[in-house]
Amino acid sequence: MFVRNLIAASAFVMASVSAQAAVFGPFSNLGVVGSEAVSFGGFSYFPEATPFEISYEFSLASASGLSGFIGQAGTDFELIELAETEFTLSPITLEGILVDGVAATTFVAQDGGFSFSFVGLSSGTHTLTVRGVGVPEYGAFVGNVVTAVPEPTAVGLMLAGLGVAGGLASRRRATA
Repeated sequence: MFVRNLIAASAFVMASVSAQAAVFGPFSNLGVVGSEAVSFGGFSYFPEATPFEISYEFSLASASGLSGFIGQAGTDFELIELAETEFTLSPITLEGILVDGVAATTFVAQDGGFSFSFVGLSSGTHTLTVRGVGVPEYGAFVGNVVTAVPEPTAVGLMLAGLGVAGGLASRRRATA
């Protein structure tokens, strides 16, 4: 009975994150991460304050950066079939995000959670790890990741620089 309630509660939390996209549970493969956000989450029962580390595999099609947001899923809810069973998600402490064992380049508190980013990731398979401490009772976190997309001004400046370099090379060739 307890396990069934725990599974139902976990499904509720994961479904409440995003009605549009799938939310991957702990130790899942997130697939290829690109310009579309990929959501992940975790839900656990901790009998006492317990450090946790949950990992997710993902792939990058090309070398790029990675950015995202992670926060607590703090809510009260009741299981539909058992109206007397109410779960309160206790706050958990998020301590860090790692990719392949290396801490995020930035990990900044923002809007009740943390934004994070990684730079210089190679193409291929990587492991994203969430570290934290769960407090007694039920706790959950949700997050999403997306690859870094260059700003239009950066692309424009890069193209302008290539144009200037090409013009100078052409001019040198004409005078030589």
